[in-house]
Amino acid sequence: MRLLYSNMLPLKLGDGQTAFIDYFMDAVREADEIDIAVGYVSKAALKELQGLVDTAVIKRICLTMGMYYHEGMPEGTYNVAAALNEDWTGRRIGEVRLVRAFKYHGKAYVFYKDGKPFSAVVGSHNLGAIKLEASNLRQYELSVVTEEPEELQEISAHVRDIMLPKCSANIADLRDVPLIREVNRALVDQEFVSKVTPEEVDAYKKRMTEVSFELPLKVPEDENDESMRGSNINVCYASGRKRVWWEIEMVVSKSIRDLPGYPLHQQPFMAVTDDGWKFQAWTCGQNNKNLYSKDDLKIMGRWIKGRLVAAGLVEPVNRVESDQDGKGVITHKMLNKYGRDTITLTKTDIVTKAEDGTELEVWMLSFLPESRHQQEAADEIS
Repeated sequence: MRLLYSNMLPLKLGDGQTAFIDYFMDAVREADEIDIAVGYVSKAALKELQGLVDTAVIKRICLTMGMYYHEGMPEGTYNVAAALNEDWTGRRIGEVRLVRAFKYHGKAYVFYKDGKPFSAVVGSHNLGAIKLEASNLRQYELSVVTEEPEELQEISAHVRDIMLPKCSANIADLRDVPLIREVNRALVDQEFVSKVTPEEVDAYKKRMTEVSFELPLKVPEDENDESMRGSNINVCYASGRKRVWWEIEMVVSKSIRDLPGYPLHQQPFMAVTDDGWKFQAWTCGQNNKNLYSKDDLKIMGRWIKGRLVAAGLVEPVNRVESDQDGKGVITHKMLNKYGRDTITLTKTDIVTKAEDGTELEVWMLSFLPESRHQQEAADEIS
């Protein structure tokens, strides 16, 4: 048995000492099977692990996470973990599991070669330690590694027990994992946008009227569907003038625009979102077909696409013209994973004033998955 350290000032590695992250990387490269049981992970660590598994010769891997079923799981981390599980199960090399029998706070890593464990690590290092970022950069951890046969068998048996149905389940089989919605940081410090507190959002919701419109997001079915690839919220992929990834077009069908109470052409209103942002919007374009953020077309895009980024379903694309594989294209498959494929626009009975004194109606914009469910429940009750 020997120690594995974090490596940070003032406790830099000394002579003969090994960092956990270095040992982990070497063990992955040597192994052909891996079992991991930890309390917590991170999005960055999951992506790092996927890259390591893809480049190494791994025949089987199981990652079991111990705390989230009871404490709640950040939505971005959940979606990245679910995608990782989909990839591994599809390739028949492994799975991602969640402990549900109890809160599991252990941290154990077992590495195998030719069916036998050759190394095991236990200690305080969660999986996030394999990809340091701001949240854990100054978090010191300590673990031990053993290569003793009896200890290896004991640790391996323990981790295999955690993997059994009596303790855990595949993440895809659990429909009741509580998700913690993450902040849409794409709108932070953006001009013409204000933050709204949860209490203020609730106050606006209580003043909503029955004038409401469900606006479908028009997107291709999946990454192989060429239809609508360069239109609507994927307009940045259209040929012609270059647009940044955040710029979108919300094109509303005539059947919705013609309904009573739909916002008047080019008459600005204040939009308050269900996740706590506020900006001016309006309807415009030929036949009033577009719903835009008024002062900057990217604001609406940062709200919609920013929610998908926060959910861990897509990454912003810096140069759209270089995205030949269309990794930044929003698809119906992606929206299904998010849990929402429409935007709800609902009028309130509140009138506010712009900075220049112009009176503005206040409308609610909803895109959180639970917003749709709450509306459906209310409709059923009524």
